[in-house]
Amino acid sequence: MTNKRLTGVLGALALFPLLLGSAGAVTIKVASVSPLSGALAPIGTEVRRGAELAVQEQVAAFKALGHNLVYLPMDDQASAAQGTQIGKTLSADRAVLGVVGALNSSVSNTLAAATAAANLAMISPASTNDGLTANGWKHFSRVVATDSAQAVAAAQYLKAEVGAKSVFVVSDNTAYGNGLSKALQTNLKRQGIALAGYVGASNDEQIAGAVKRIKTMNPDVVYFGGTDDVGSKLVKAVRAAGVKALFMGGDGLDSPSFIQRSGIDAAGVVYSTGFGPVTVFSGAPAFTQKYQAAYKAKPNGVSVYAYDAMNVMLEAIKSSLTKGGAAPSRAQVTTAVRRVNFPACFDGAAAKCSIVSGAMGFDNTGERQRSRVFIMKLDNVLQGQVAKVQTVTAESLK
Repeated sequence: MTNKRLTGVLGALALFPLLLGSAGAVTIKVASVSPLSGALAPIGTEVRRGAELAVQEQVAAFKALGHNLVYLPMDDQASAAQGTQIGKTLSADRAVLGVVGALNSSVSNTLAAATAAANLAMISPASTNDGLTANGWKHFSRVVATDSAQAVAAAQYLKAEVGAKSVFVVSDNTAYGNGLSKALQTNLKRQGIALAGYVGASNDEQIAGAVKRIKTMNPDVVYFGGTDDVGSKLVKAVRAAGVKALFMGGDGLDSPSFIQRSGIDAAGVVYSTGFGPVTVFSGAPAFTQKYQAAYKAKPNGVSVYAYDAMNVMLEAIKSSLTKGGAAPSRAQVTTAVRRVNFPACFDGAAAKCSIVSGAMGFDNTGERQRSRVFIMKLDNVLQGQVAKVQTVTAESLK
């Protein structure tokens, strides 16, 4: 999206409070940031839908407190440069008190840098790069397990369950892909698994070159760190070249669009993810019913985490509100996010819970206190099966 077009969209969105608000009420805006156009639009739309659903459920509660709650879905096109621009735009709008996003780690990095001076609270539902919480940002938190957590679980699985002797690693050259790939290599070494090779590949020419090297090295496993658009191209190229090695990746492959793009070549693919199938969460039935009613489609783990992230943000804002009073400051909201403590939902209570993915709270760096990593395997009919579940704590990653 060009800056001119972005400005036009933002101008239109700025009218929403005028159209939806009631006289005398204070407007509070919350935003989501994810790719809504381009190759990653399918998974970026899951972020928007999950966040939007949480906002829709809270509009009445905010209205009762004398505040109009307005939602702004922003399209970052999976571009780090757009993350900077959007961050500046949202920071300049003093009515914006919270942001859920981004999807890509590279975008979260620039978005967080652009919103740091404004102390605008951010919660990422999907960015896993370890370095994001090493910046000392007080306004940035996330609800998903990190690359390190995924890499630990993946390497242990390759050692104990696969018996792998050698792994060839491919990154898609993004901040996310590079971070996950490097973390995986560290943990392969710890497990005594040989690194057959490492290469970056994001376009067709680079993928073709990577496949040639993979064929030469003949590894037991091809590991891909990156998003599903490049991952689907790589797995199809690998299979077309006759490579029979196990294909494994991270949560960038945890998307229906990976299966759609890869087709039958996705059969047998294994990936680690902090999201997991929606059905593993105790709050899943109620959430799934609401999601399908709203969007006529099934949710996935990303939409669950976006829903949870937005509910954390809204709880932080509400806890700082007074009925009929002024909106809280951004500093108050940022502080309140780190103080949120949601228990896990179980059995009959799940329908009344605003958090689907389990107990929610953050440490002083913004990492979730406890998160789960799932090792998933796509079967011959391309259905994801849970191969292994591992719980990780924020403390264990330090």
